[in-house]
Amino acid sequence: MGETLLDALHRLQEIELKLAEIRGKREVKIRLIESRKRKEKQAEEKLLTNERLLRERQMRLDSLSLDVASREESIQKHREALNKAKTNKEYAGILAAMNTEKADAAKIETAVLEFMEEIQTLKDSTGKAEEDKRKLAEDVRAAEKLLEEYDLQRREELANLQADRDSCAEAIPPTTLASFTRIAQSLEGEAMATVIKLYPKRDEYMCAGCNMTISLEIVNALRSRDEVQQCGNCGRILFYDSSTVERK
Repeated sequence: MGETLLDALHRLQEIELKLAEIRGKREVKIRLIESRKRKEKQAEEKLLTNERLLRERQMRLDSLSLDVASREESIQKHREALNKAKTNKEYAGILAAMNTEKADAAKIETAVLEFMEEIQTLKDSTGKAEEDKRKLAEDVRAAEKLLEEYDLQRREELANLQADRDSCAEAIPPTTLASFTRIAQSLEGEAMATVIKLYPKRDEYMCAGCNMTISLEIVNALRSRDEVQQCGNCGRILFYDSSTVERK
């Protein structure tokens, strides 16, 4: 007896599962690359943010430093004016102005010190961000290399499996093949499921793919006719194997 349609589908299923395994392992490596690229991007964004904050803080520090210098110059002029004061009232006015200038200068100097500390913290953080970005870029390259090596290692096997699949598919009607392919793509290669008998002396069956009950009508059709029957729950193409171990 030649190969039946269901036999051909079952053989195609075995090839499809091997292909799905290769694709699945490849997808894991792709996700690793994507994950590392996201981390690299986050590190780059943090670096750019730090650099922007560093520029802003440095500009503010430069402005404050100029203000301090200007006030010191003003204080020096007040000192010179004190020596030239002709009356006590004039002396007191100049002294009050100078003391106010000194108080303001002291506040600005405190702010300058705070900005200097913040700038140093930002510099340290920026240095770490640069190092993180460099390491993450290396991680991305390493993950990409793993994918390249995997593709190279599996190239011949994948080509052979694809050739076997194409050959096997020739014996299957186009509509059935299209349905099989659609199910395989949605269920990671598992387009078919074995029918399992639940009890030795009772005609109760279930789909091995989703563990849902299968009607006796479908089981009898699989026993007697070479045609496609699908599980009403998961959509897998059912395959009846008389040697399947019965569940108790």
